[in-house]
Amino acid sequence: MVFRKEKLLGSQRHIAMINPEALRQINRIIEHDKTSSTYKFALLKNVIDACQRYDHLITIDGDKAFIPLGLIIEGWIFDYFPFVFEKIRQQNRGNILNKQIEMLYEELFEYMQLDSEKTIWTDAYAKLYLQYINLELDSFQYTCLYKLAKQMATTITKMPMRYSGGSDYEIYQPHKTTFGDITVTEKFNREFLIEMFGTFTICKDHYQIFRYMGQSLYGSSTIARRWKEITSKLNQRKFNTDSDILEQMIFKTIFNDRNTNVARQFLPKECYCVWSGNKLTDGKYDVDHVLPYSIWFNNDLWNLLPCDQKVNNKKSDKIPSPELIVRQQDIIMFYWEIYEEKAKELFMYQVKSSLLSNESVFSNKKELIEALSKKAEYLISERGYSMFSMPK
Repeated sequence: MVFRKEKLLGSQRHIAMINPEALRQINRIIEHDKTSSTYKFALLKNVIDACQRYDHLITIDGDKAFIPLGLIIEGWIFDYFPFVFEKIRQQNRGNILNKQIEMLYEELFEYMQLDSEKTIWTDAYAKLYLQYINLELDSFQYTCLYKLAKQMATTITKMPMRYSGGSDYEIYQPHKTTFGDITVTEKFNREFLIEMFGTFTICKDHYQIFRYMGQSLYGSSTIARRWKEITSKLNQRKFNTDSDILEQMIFKTIFNDRNTNVARQFLPKECYCVWSGNKLTDGKYDVDHVLPYSIWFNNDLWNLLPCDQKVNNKKSDKIPSPELIVRQQDIIMFYWEIYEEKAKELFMYQVKSSLLSNESVFSNKKELIEALSKKAEYLISERGYSMFSMPK
């Protein structure tokens, strides 16, 4: 039996095939694979994120999907940050993680003066994460993270990638498993991770499952529950299985204000609503997440645009229709030009890693409009989120 999922895109009909055997393989990993650490769950979580949020960086060739390993490394660095900070074991060899990985985290904590007895983990996490996404790391931080990334890459490819499924590398196939040849860089960011750490492959059937059904695998009966169970066991039941660490890591609720202030420092006090065109004065406007934060977990400048408060309340967590995005492209591009003028390095970095493929040569902002429209179409047609539109 084969389940079909259809969508209309323009005049073409695309059919995604969900293979039941591939679904059984994923379920076996979650529910039945041997686990001496939480590595398999961290890997699954981040592969799902990559398939759903970074499809523009993924290449389909025949029956294989090629995914940048750097996306998984980035996810692991920040997902395991709070467990090391709070000294919550994630593997069964006496240490919290691989000893080399743990030592690099500790170097970073000491340098940044992050003490778990004086600082709550969310504040420590936010301090590093915001510096990372805003390109504000200093030379010590990016050197330490560069070393951490190489250790993470080796661990990921030789452990959970190898032992997920019934045989070696049954599900994931990395193109390399050692990373000593990757040289130090002047910048440590997502672009570096994507360019330097190569790719791994999964079969197209698994890619389609992760892309269309991935969020359901995050439910309380699947990845999150199993991650909690193993963590509790590794810590001799001292870990509170109701702890909010995993919920905050998976559902990105760490930043309560969703960090829209980063956009306000660049936007003028007098604006026009991105969706209605209404004039907004004296800075009295909301900053809307075009793709809602609760769904897309993205605070990039391109995703933060001024909006009339009443319109924003109406939009809420709905997805702007591709037609609305195209209709409002001039005003969207106007604000993007402001960001590019005032924060060019940050804006260009964000659109290259979040909207454009590796092969894209960015020439005009209409390419970004098209890329944004595709993301919105996917969320509406494939993921079933409610659509937001405005009368002409």
